[in-house]
Amino acid sequence: MTERAVPPGRPDRTAAHRPRAGVLRRVPTEARAALLAGLAACVVFTAGAWWLRGHVHDETLEQTARLAAVQARTTAATEATTDRSHVFEQGFWPKVEIDDSGRIHPALGIAVALDGLDELLPPAPPDAGPNWTRTVAISAERTRGLAQRWRAQLEPALPQGDDPADATVRAQARQRVERLLHRDLTAVAARYTLPDQRCTDPADAPGRCRRTVYHLVPPDDADAAVATLDAPLKAGVPAAALIVAATAWITTRRSLKPVEAVRAQVADITDTTDLHRRVPVPVARDRIRALAETTNTTLNHLEEASERQRRFVADASHELRSPLTALHTQLEVALAHPEHLTDAVHDALKATDRLRRITDDLLYLARPDSTEPRDVVDLAEIAHELAHEYGHHGRPVVLGPFPEEAPARGDALQLHRLLRNLLDNAHRHATDRVTLTVSPYEHGWDISVHNDGAPLAPQDLERVFERFTRLDEARARDTSGIDGSGDADSASDARGSGGSGLGLAIARDIAHRHHGTLTAHTHHPRPGTTFTLHLPATKASP
Repeated sequence: MTERAVPPGRPDRTAAHRPRAGVLRRVPTEARAALLAGLAACVVFTAGAWWLRGHVHDETLEQTARLAAVQARTTAATEATTDRSHVFEQGFWPKVEIDDSGRIHPALGIAVALDGLDELLPPAPPDAGPNWTRTVAISAERTRGLAQRWRAQLEPALPQGDDPADATVRAQARQRVERLLHRDLTAVAARYTLPDQRCTDPADAPGRCRRTVYHLVPPDDADAAVATLDAPLKAGVPAAALIVAATAWITTRRSLKPVEAVRAQVADITDTTDLHRRVPVPVARDRIRALAETTNTTLNHLEEASERQRRFVADASHELRSPLTALHTQLEVALAHPEHLTDAVHDALKATDRLRRITDDLLYLARPDSTEPRDVVDLAEIAHELAHEYGHHGRPVVLGPFPEEAPARGDALQLHRLLRNLLDNAHRHATDRVTLTVSPYEHGWDISVHNDGAPLAPQDLERVFERFTRLDEARARDTSGIDGSGDADSASDARGSGGSGLGLAIARDIAHRHHGTLTAHTHHPRPGTTFTLHLPATKASP
């Protein structure tokens, strides 16, 4: 077989369509299942861990914000009714107090105007009531450019002395501002009005010293809650993926044990050619059980095919031996008695003709099924042609009921051969006459060939369609034909496949290829045997 040459510079298109073996296909099934299961588990568990981490973070942050809102309202209520300020720095969230002008009050009596603070933490509206509250989200991106300006604006306004109280005020003010600068956080606000004796800002009129207090809620608690999950999740996700991979390995290995048993048994059967053995069938009703049952069914068919082949070879050898023996005998007679050379040559020709017919029949049976027949043929016309032909050879065929036309889909040559084999068989066993009829029956056509000879025994009605099946009467006639004592039988053999034991087998094979049936029965008003061919009908072509 020559390979197609690819011109230089032109890509080979066949190589592009050639299937490529994947890397995973080279990996054993157990390892492939474990690897895929482990990867899938790793992806799923990682996604689940990421979702759980985010969910815990969001829930903790939301809960912290709710608590901060409570603390902001508590601060507002406390500041509005007491004579001094409560810082709430220890154990609570840092707070930032802003007046209506947008100035920060880091300590009592100190107010600092920071650039952009009113945009980050806007004061409460003038009409805000005592129950007013607000939640503001502040991102580090918004405050990143304010760090230097805020520090420069805050430091000159803070107390500069060495007194511990002044140091405390400076530390608290710096801490609050730093909290605003470097982290994403949430601020929860409440509104209150300071008593007149505590309002030291000259810009505020009596009774109008209003403040907005923001409690800063950094994500520290949420980060701490998430941090407790990080270590278990980092160790748990790979461990869970490994457990899933190991489980998949073990499960796949155990599931494939019946397959391995089937494979080993089939390999042993192949090595020993013992087709009587069968593979074990698992108890579980799954695909592996179906595989084992299908394998056993295949072995049954192989055993039957092997047995049929053995019988076929034995029968073919036996059938070919008779004409070969006759041919050898005639040649020996011709050499021993030259005066009988002409008779010996005639007998040798008969033997070689029988060898040719047997060989042709064997070749027909050995060929694969042909394609679906597509031509529309007229069965009535074929029957008329054969009846006319047999009448010219001195073997008349009586025609029974006939339609004007009987269209069927099929191969005309094969259907000619089928009817010819039936007529040859009928003439071989008929006493006086052979009857051929064509009649419609159940959306098809029935073609019956009846001979008035001795009827077949009930046990032989199916056996006659087996290959190389020849009943005692047929064997006796074929033997007389070989010996030259039965000219009529010899003439019959010369026109068909009679005497070889293959004619009826070929006829049934042709019927099956045309989706029809061929049966034999003795239930006929007249004595004898009737062979009935049933073929599906079709509309005649215009």
